[in-house]
Amino acid sequence: MSPVVIHIPGKPRLHSELKGTDVLWRYLDAAKFFDFIHHQTLFFCRGDQFGDKFEGAFTESLKHAIEKSYQDNHIDFTYEEFRKRLRERVFVNCWHKSLDDSMAMWSIYGRSSCSVAITTTVEKLRSALQEQQLPYDISIERVEYVKHWRDPDLDIAPYSRVFAYKTKAYEFEKEVRVLIDRSAGEFETPMPDVGMSIKVNQATLLRSIVIAPEAPVWFETLVRAASERYEILAPVGRSKLAFDPV
Repeated sequence: MSPVVIHIPGKPRLHSELKGTDVLWRYLDAAKFFDFIHHQTLFFCRGDQFGDKFEGAFTESLKHAIEKSYQDNHIDFTYEEFRKRLRERVFVNCWHKSLDDSMAMWSIYGRSSCSVAITTTVEKLRSALQEQQLPYDISIERVEYVKHWRDPDLDIAPYSRVFAYKTKAYEFEKEVRVLIDRSAGEFETPMPDVGMSIKVNQATLLRSIVIAPEAPVWFETLVRAASERYEILAPVGRSKLAFDPV
């Protein structure tokens, strides 16, 4: 029998294979970085706003099980309506788990030489979120990469955990996700159109700020000056990929 999972609003649950010391990276272009340090918020994308069609996708078996449950219990609701509403009520914040930075992640998510990565740890992230005492169900999940078309066995208790699975094509991302689930008790409530921003204490969250390896000197100077202006306590440095080998 699976252990009972207690859901306490505002207290993030951790995936069983995550450790508090695991290092997480979030790659930001210049605009998103300066927005982050000015507003001190993390952006959570609404589940139906991702470009990947497999985001929030159920398997064939799960689809049939949901349909059968509605039918057996004479509930006038369809699988399509359920999936649509769930995707509108789960909000996702994404991180890359690695001890070191990744040139692939700089290229895809930094998108230019003028980009920055903020780093944290699983425990710092959990603490920063818990401090906000949010009235939502929150979990920090290690993404598992599956082949949806092979009908794999997915653990979707609660249903929002469907966003803890991605298709194998994205396995290189080594992703950790924070999921905010607003489906319980809010299934009829209108949701923010694109996503929601959550306030965080930067002193609690940040482990370091890393400047892209190919960033020009003027951009590094700008990032350091902005970090001082906003009283960022975390160390600021250039990526180790920027330096010549000894």
